[in-house]
Amino acid sequence: MLALLFIAQAVQPVPVPQDSALRAPLPELPRPPPPEGPVLPLAEALRLAREQAPDLAVARERVEQARNNVQRAWATLQPTLTATGTYTHNSLPALIFTFDPVQGFGTKEGSKNTEAGTLVFAWNLFNLRAFPALTSAKQLVDVAALTEAQQRRELLLAVASTYYSGVALRELAGVAFQQARATHDHARDALARFEAGLVQRSAALRARIDALRADQETQRALFSYASAKSQLAALFDRHDTAFELAAPERAPEEVRGAFRELMEKALRERPEMAAARANEEIAARLKTDAWEQFAPTLALTGTGRYNNPATTFTGDKTTWAVALALTLPLYDGGFRYVALKDADSQIRQARAQTRGQAARIEDELRRAQLDLDSARTLRDETEQTLAVSRENERLVRAQFDAGTASQVEVSDAEAALFQSESNALQQRLSVELAALRVAKAVGAFDLEGGGK
Repeated sequence: MLALLFIAQAVQPVPVPQDSALRAPLPELPRPPPPEGPVLPLAEALRLAREQAPDLAVARERVEQARNNVQRAWATLQPTLTATGTYTHNSLPALIFTFDPVQGFGTKEGSKNTEAGTLVFAWNLFNLRAFPALTSAKQLVDVAALTEAQQRRELLLAVASTYYSGVALRELAGVAFQQARATHDHARDALARFEAGLVQRSAALRARIDALRADQETQRALFSYASAKSQLAALFDRHDTAFELAAPERAPEEVRGAFRELMEKALRERPEMAAARANEEIAARLKTDAWEQFAPTLALTGTGRYNNPATTFTGDKTTWAVALALTLPLYDGGFRYVALKDADSQIRQARAQTRGQAARIEDELRRAQLDLDSARTLRDETEQTLAVSRENERLVRAQFDAGTASQVEVSDAEAALFQSESNALQQRLSVELAALRVAKAVGAFDLEGGGK
């Protein structure tokens, strides 16, 4: 350093040309923005998603609607009671027939107003089709609940993935600030060396370019972090981003095991598979319903009527009747046979959907494991590359200070270091996200109270 000072004193200072960009002051060093709010832990974000996410609210309401359909199915087995009342004003009076033992039959003019009332009691005592419909309605509640569980896991995975991505972007912004600070210091040093006649003007310009690019990377990282927070807020229906993200105290637990064991666990515990099997049973019940359309039905009907004036010769204003009706469908144009064929088609379709769901789960699990293995390998390699890049950057800077390295070499070393820092953060994030996807593929992902 003393030698450089002596050389600088001996060298004639070089003025900065009037038309050079070096005469403009170096932009102020970017500063980290103040926190927008308190830290939102991952566990709190997951809780908000469970409680406030609109998509989950829709899924829960579908479960409630499925329960209501069970009550509708029960209603077909219950008796009904219907009352009807009418009041009529006629333009002409009613003609009432009379009978007198002496005068015989006759007529007289009645009132222009008539009142009538009917009370009907009906009960389907025997209807075999009501029972498979009731069983299917109950099972559809389970299907709706399983669908809600699937959507909840998908949502929580999206929340966790977005959260970890936001944390990585925040750390990347921190790296960008460090890079900007280093490049600003180096740009000022390069300008001083140019003015001292120790380096070419191109070296000072290249150093300033590096500083400006570092400022751009800093702004880009900040905007990406803000975008991740907005995306996270939308997942649990929050209308502001007045919070910050922080790395969870513990990384997501990795599900380990042989592929065959994990596949068996996934087929056993994934809600999609349980819903597919339930849909198979519902489809099979359609065949039962189709056969029961050939069975007779038995209905009990009771009717009470009130008419004023009376409509009978006896003058009674009230009448009643009880009927027991047995209905046997003999021929309906072939509709029932079509129902049998359609039921067979529905069964085949449900079985094919179950096989397709199993194939998708197998593919999802296999790719998740491959992604996790790849992420681990690349993470280890990027950590080694990062260590080499840091050492290289320190060495090149020292060589530049000693006058044995060019500004181009310094710029390349800084760019390589920033890229290595970015890659290392990305691969750490990839390992965490891949572990979450494996857990979700196996059916062990719900993060109940986890991620603190």
